[in-house]
Amino acid sequence: MGVNDLWQILEPIKQHIHLQELSGKTIAVDLSLWVCEAQTVKKMIGTVMKPHLRNLFFRISYLIQMNVKLVFVMEGEPPKLKADVMSKRTQTRYGPSGRTCSQKTGRSHFKSVLRECLEMLECLGIPWVQAAGEAEAMCAYLNASGHVDGCLTNDGDAFLYGAQTVYRNFTMNTKDPHVDCYTVSSIKGKLGLDRDALVGLAGVPGVGKEQALKLVRILKGQSLLQRFNQWIEEPFSSIPQPAAKKVAHCSVCSHPGSPKDHERNGCALCKSDRYCEPHDYEYRCPCEWHQTDHNRQLNEVENNIKKIVKPRIRNGVRCLEIEWEKPEHYAVEDSEAGELDLLTIEEASLFEAAYPEVVAIYQKQQLETQGKKQK
Repeated sequence: MGVNDLWQILEPIKQHIHLQELSGKTIAVDLSLWVCEAQTVKKMIGTVMKPHLRNLFFRISYLIQMNVKLVFVMEGEPPKLKADVMSKRTQTRYGPSGRTCSQKTGRSHFKSVLRECLEMLECLGIPWVQAAGEAEAMCAYLNASGHVDGCLTNDGDAFLYGAQTVYRNFTMNTKDPHVDCYTVSSIKGKLGLDRDALVGLAGVPGVGKEQALKLVRILKGQSLLQRFNQWIEEPFSSIPQPAAKKVAHCSVCSHPGSPKDHERNGCALCKSDRYCEPHDYEYRCPCEWHQTDHNRQLNEVENNIKKIVKPRIRNGVRCLEIEWEKPEHYAVEDSEAGELDLLTIEEASLFEAAYPEVVAIYQKQQLETQGKKQK
């Protein structure tokens, strides 16, 4: 769930915050996060009877001494969509019958651990709230509503739910007690990404962060979600191809014409009688050719599938590795510059629904290969 490689995308705006700087703030804490972190500390395994309570007590004591107010969030039932994905992962790993009993036992044990934490919070007089669904969603709501100053969670979905400030990688290390801080204002100001864009990126599985960010830059402030709806509603065969003839463009203002011609006669698009206005490298000329070419790039769907390479399992979900012919306008990293093809991992059920003929051909080829091996 969420945006792939989100924290790598947000790395440029990460702030290293000393815990002392949280003084006077009210923070919503994802309780499950702290419990899970305590259960993975190797030094406490086998030596501390209830590591989750020990970890919780000392963290609360430390932050209270720094005048940090805490509100803990207890997670509820996962959304149906997430529950379905978790069920698919279980079936893939353990078969159709699954390990239902052990799964339920493990889940109920985790809930009992959380209840013990809640009892401690009530004894300490620390407020907590019960989330209807995911804890990060409630943390985000409290932050967006102004009830708290930030969310302490490692789950980037908090931004998708509307959080304004997220703290992660909490540590009380004596040499450098700190958290990493991410704010929506920095994400929008420095990276040009808003909540709508992040939600849109979360809905594009199998696409690397470079291509996803390029899509956002191409759209230039347009709603990513609205654009997805247009792709669904518009038949791809009806998309117009560039009909305008490409003409020479001025190297100064990037408009049709030449620098000499604009110096003598001015530029209509710059609205000048003489000379023209320079633009930065991200400026897009509004001429007919550029508009039609821009629309072609936005609407182009990579139907140029070369082949299905092989079946894969990703996070417990059945997937397919697909090889595509790389469109000319795709951006690639320097290390990939020599590669002509593009490989992606697609969820099998979604790919089969979109390209049933391709899957049918692949399955037929697999059966023929197996038949030859048996002979």
